Amino acid sequence: MDTGGGRGFDASPPIRTSEARGEPRQSLLQSVAIGLRLWRSRQIASPRFRAFVSRMPLLRQIANRKANHLFRLTTGFVHTQILSACVGVGIFEALDGEALSTNAIAARCGMPSDAMRRLLEQARRLDLVVSLAPDLWLLSDAGTVLAADRGLREMIRHHDMLYRDLADAPAFWRGDHSDTELRRYWAYVRGGDPASIGNEEAAPYSALMRESQTMLADCLLVSHDFGQYRSVLDVGGGEGAFLAAIGARHPATRLALFDLPAVTQLATRHLQERGLLTRSRLHPGDFTRDPIPADQDCVTLVRILCDHDDDRVLKILANLHRHLAPGTHLLVAEAMAGNTDGPNLAAIYFTSYFTAMGSGRCRTASEIIALLARSGFAGAKVATTTNPLLAGLVIAKR
Repeated sequence: MDTGGGRGFDASPPIRTSEARGEPRQSLLQSVAIGLRLWRSRQIASPRFRAFVSRMPLLRQIANRKANHLFRLTTGFVHTQILSACVGVGIFEALDGEALSTNAIAARCGMPSDAMRRLLEQARRLDLVVSLAPDLWLLSDAGTVLAADRGLREMIRHHDMLYRDLADAPAFWRGDHSDTELRRYWAYVRGGDPASIGNEEAAPYSALMRESQTMLADCLLVSHDFGQYRSVLDVGGGEGAFLAAIGARHPATRLALFDLPAVTQLATRHLQERGLLTRSRLHPGDFTRDPIPADQDCVTLVRILCDHDDDRVLKILANLHRHLAPGTHLLVAEAMAGNTDGPNLAAIYFTSYFTAMGSGRCRTASEIIALLARSGFAGAKVATTTNPLLAGLVIAKR
């Protein structure tokens, strides 16, 4: 038996559960599962067992795959910084629709050729670019998406704030630093009266939300038929990016937006630029307390509830329920936690992000449905989206 010195590995899995320590009795199946997992962990920790695995071809493949996964976790920060550098120097824009040499890319990006070659090789290893001939570079599939989506590139630049907030990781997760950069950036989470936020504070985050919403809007418009509604009100709609996407897709739909006074001023300009202002009504106010227009078929909350803690979410939903007409559809669309790959990735990222913000969390669809039910909304159900990583969708009725 391996006692931690690396001399061997166990042949049998002794079961040690909380019952032995005087804690509440667990079910037999749970006790067996815990015992097996602890036994498995002791084997993996044993140098002798790992040496045995390395001599077995099939087991060696499994072990190497797990080792590669662990190494990716260990080096993940390096990957993000390579991506950040590629965005920062403009590689994706330089290669958009073209195949170029290292020297040509370096000249466009204002970098020495040797330095550019090192960065391009790193980008190739991350499958951001490809090289189909010696010293000839093109964008990969992922690189093409990054070149096409300005909002995605802006989010990558924005992450510099998050990286600084995460610099002292143990202190971050202990909650030692409440005054983070992200908390200062998102003005409406700092407390006080959100309606008093001015244009100077609202403009940066409103612009980021507008730029980063293209892929999300495309996902939602393909996943749900907004053409069935005569009118749509986007609550917390920012500068109107999602509303503009609905308007472009469905010319007969009447549009309305509700957000803070400073934000609706920005939305007026954006919707005017898109030629949609004459079809739109803008309503300034605080969605936790001010009257919500009741003459809409559909009301959307796109990336809104996730920004707030449960007590504030209940205030938002209660205010909506108080003012909306019976039969109004309410759509909640945001990244949602779950056990499949996309939702799990979303939860990892957004839990970290909202912790830095000091507000909000990535909820499961079931948690959102429970909050809707507590607020009086009926028949809430989950609707499938084309990309669960970007957003889940919950639909309820007033």
